[in-house]
Amino acid sequence: MIEEKCRLDANNLNIITLGNFNVFNCGRNLTDEFNSSLKIWDLFKYLVTFRDELVLPEKILDSLWPEAEYTDPKRTLRALIFRLRKVLNGHNTSDANSIIVYSHGCYKLETKKACVIDVVEFEKTFHEAYYISKEDADKAIEQFKKVVDMYKGEYLSGTYGHDWLLPARNHYRRIFLHSVYEMSELLKEQKRYLEILPICEKVLKHEMFEEEAHFRYIEALAAAGKIKQAKNHYKYVEDIFEREMGVKPSDALRKLYRLLFGEISKNGIDISTISESLREEFYSNGPMLCEPDIFKFLYQLEKRRSERYGQTAFLGLLTLSMPDYTLPPKGMLKNGAEELRQVLLSSLRKGDVVTEWNEAQFLLSLPGLNVQQAHKALDRIQNRFMSARKNINLVLQRKIEEVLPSSNFFETRPG
Repeated sequence: MIEEKCRLDANNLNIITLGNFNVFNCGRNLTDEFNSSLKIWDLFKYLVTFRDELVLPEKILDSLWPEAEYTDPKRTLRALIFRLRKVLNGHNTSDANSIIVYSHGCYKLETKKACVIDVVEFEKTFHEAYYISKEDADKAIEQFKKVVDMYKGEYLSGTYGHDWLLPARNHYRRIFLHSVYEMSELLKEQKRYLEILPICEKVLKHEMFEEEAHFRYIEALAAAGKIKQAKNHYKYVEDIFEREMGVKPSDALRKLYRLLFGEISKNGIDISTISESLREEFYSNGPMLCEPDIFKFLYQLEKRRSERYGQTAFLGLLTLSMPDYTLPPKGMLKNGAEELRQVLLSSLRKGDVVTEWNEAQFLLSLPGLNVQQAHKALDRIQNRFMSARKNINLVLQRKIEEVLPSSNFFETRPG
C-alpha cells in the first residue's frame, strides 16, 4: 500500500535526461541499482524520447539494435518491457498501473501517468520565458536563468551511436542556446554586462566551439571594462580554433575584435582606436550612427539572429532627390543630408542602426518590427523631414527591404 501510494505520486518518479541519465523512484536511484541492465535502459531512453507516441515493436527494435535478428520481434520486446516495468514499478508489472502502456499493437510512455521528465519542464519553462520577454524583461531574465540552470549537459549525454537520438539532442541544445542569447540580450539592454559573463561561461563549458557565445562573452567583457580579459579571450579563441579545428575565427568575430580594439600591426602596436577607425556616434536614447562597413557587419549579425530565432529584420533606404528624381545640387544636398541626419537621430529607437551610405542616401536597420511598424517608422521620418527641411524642392524617397540589398541596389544618383 505504501509502495503504491509512492509510485502514484508524480514527484517520486523523476527522469533526468539532460547530462547524466538517471531515474529516481521514491528516493531510490534506479539506474544505480540496476546499472547492469543496459538493454532495458536503452529501451527506456527510446520511449522517453518518443514519449506519448505509439511505436510499433518492430520499429523500436530496429532503431535500437538494427544489427540483431529476431524470429519473433513482438515476443522479444514484450519480454524487455516486462523487465523494464519490474525495474520501474517493483513487482507490479501490469499494463494498467505502468507508465509504459500497450495499445493497438504499439508501446508508448505516457507522461500523464505519475512521472516527471526534466526536458518537459525545461521546454515548458523556456516557452514561458519567451512569452513574457515581450512584456516584462526582469521576469523573463529570471525565467531564462531557470532554463539555463536546468541544462546540465546534452540530452542523454552518455548515449551514442543512435541516429534517432540526434534530433532530440539538437532540439534541446537549441533551446539552451536560445535561452542564453535571449537572456544576454535582455541583460545587455539593461547594461548588466557582468551578469552576461557566467551564462556565456556555462555555454562554453558545454559548447567550446559555439562562436556566438565567445562573441557575446568578449563583447560583455569589453563593455564591463575588462579590456585585457577581452583581448586575452579573443587570443585564446584564435589559438584553440586553429589548433583544434584548423580554422580561424569567423569574419564576424574578427570584426568585433577590430571594432573593440582597433587594427593591430605585425609588431603588436595598436595603430588606431575605436573612434578613429569607426567614427561612430552614440546617443543615449537614440540609434547608433556608424560607417557603412560597420553597418554591413551589424546588419548581417542582426539578419543571422533573425533567421535563427524566426524573427524579422528590415532595412530602410532613404534617398534625397529633386521632385524629378535627379540628384540635388551639392550645397542643397549637403544641407538636406544634415537635416535628415538630425531627424533620424531624434526619431529612431535605441537599438536601431543608421549609416550615411553616400551623399544622397541613408540606410536604417530596424530590428524587432513587423511590416506595418517598419512602414510607420519611415512615414514618421518622412513627415518630420518634410516639415523640417529648409528647401521645399528637396524630396525624400523611401524603400524597405527584408534582406540586405545587393550592391547594385544602391546608387549614388537616385531615380
